[in-house]
Amino acid sequence: MKKLLTLFVWLLVLHNLLAAPSDTLRKPAHNTSQVPENTRLQLFFNDSMQKGSGNILLYDASNNNLIFTIPVSSVAVSIDQNKVVIQLPASLSANQTVYVKIATGVFKNMDNENFVGFLSSSDWRFSIASGLVSNQNFSPSNNSACISINQNTFQLQLSTNVAANTNINGKIYIYEKTTNVLHESISVNSSQVITNGTSNIVTFVTSRSFIANTVYYILIDPMSFVSSSGSIYEGIYDNNVWAFRTSEDKPITENIERCGAGEVLLKASYSRTDVSYRWYKTAAGGEPIRDAYNNIVVTDTLRVNVYQSDTYYVSAWYNACESKERATIIITVKPAPESTLPPAEIRAGKGTFVTLEANGGETYSWQPIQGLSDPNIANPVVLVEQGITYTVTISNPNACSIEKSVKIIVDDEAKDFFLPTVFSPNNDGVHDVFRIMGKNISEVDWTIYDQYGKELYRSKSVLQATTEGWDGSYKGQILPNDLYIWTLRGQYADGSPILQKSGSVLLVR
Repeated sequence: MKKLLTLFVWLLVLHNLLAAPSDTLRKPAHNTSQVPENTRLQLFFNDSMQKGSGNILLYDASNNNLIFTIPVSSVAVSIDQNKVVIQLPASLSANQTVYVKIATGVFKNMDNENFVGFLSSSDWRFSIASGLVSNQNFSPSNNSACISINQNTFQLQLSTNVAANTNINGKIYIYEKTTNVLHESISVNSSQVITNGTSNIVTFVTSRSFIANTVYYILIDPMSFVSSSGSIYEGIYDNNVWAFRTSEDKPITENIERCGAGEVLLKASYSRTDVSYRWYKTAAGGEPIRDAYNNIVVTDTLRVNVYQSDTYYVSAWYNACESKERATIIITVKPAPESTLPPAEIRAGKGTFVTLEANGGETYSWQPIQGLSDPNIANPVVLVEQGITYTVTISNPNACSIEKSVKIIVDDEAKDFFLPTVFSPNNDGVHDVFRIMGKNISEVDWTIYDQYGKELYRSKSVLQATTEGWDGSYKGQILPNDLYIWTLRGQYADGSPILQKSGSVLLVR
């Protein structure tokens, strides 16, 4: 029975030891030398932790004198899941060796199981370095805004010349501030970090682009750098020492092609709808484009007239922060076909063959195809049966095309009719009267009106209408420059009607 009781006690002890939370990492590490004077104590556990009760004690190892008593309940002790950070009330002394004691129950896991602690002077000891290397300046500076998402070079200026500390694997950490998600971890002994011992400037480069409109902060392990005299770098512990906010990303754009000079609509878009835009003629610098009222164009579109190939640039703007990179829109103006044919109209007798002509292109397409010998050549032949208008699409090797039209007018020599569209009754002997011109016209009823429908002139005499005409007056009063309307009923000698029944004429003195 006694043996069973003893076994039960040992099993209970073993269970408690296995269940109790344990530390997995100490910073500074046990028996580390050259620790910064202003070090913070950090413990990482195998479980999420909470505060218990009691004190953290720090002793001078040379004489076992108590240096600091830090109640676990104080704000100097903070816990973030499995990480405990203990901020000392003051800096330690150079070349001093210290040890830490933590009583059982000062920390416990979320099941209220106690961390055993450090009960011996040999559980957690470290030595302070002979001097401290401190932070002086940062580039970009703390709380900088509008940092490019492609920013990849960072610098910190320290209080003395340093080199990377090869005795430890110090790291530089970049976190997203709102989520505390690690963006990148950089070893100070890698090629991403540049130090040479002869400069107080530490340069490091990142390997990942940042997220637009996001705040980041940088932490650096203490002791990561060391001076030639043995002074140790103090590190960066807090997320408010070196932080920055990135700018917007550049907008999304598409290049544009058009045939010939003219207007184009530039378009930009973004992953969010709460941004505005700035348009430029330069890839960097320069003033944003303004509208006709001298206001900066902030919309996602911009209309411009182009006469040749050109390039525009656009940035995104949000919360007084503009994207550092500008998106490019290349406008390519391709030459359109240059055509002088066909003419506007062709007059031909009914039953005759006419050759239509177009030029300036590589391919041709005529519509309608009615009556054409071949609608896909430059010069098809057509048999004139009636008045008709043909339209040709002229295309060149640049995939640019234009459309031109030719009107076929049936014009038999035995009969003809024509009225000009402009006349100038100024007694210079040229086009002084507005009269009907034609052949074999046998009957007319011709009336001229002003634009309000008032009758100004009427003739039913073929002789008068074709010789004397209208002199631009009404009841002896000279009429002003204007557009006048005419109507006509008439026929040719063969009894066929005159087809054109109305029109207009411009009076210009």
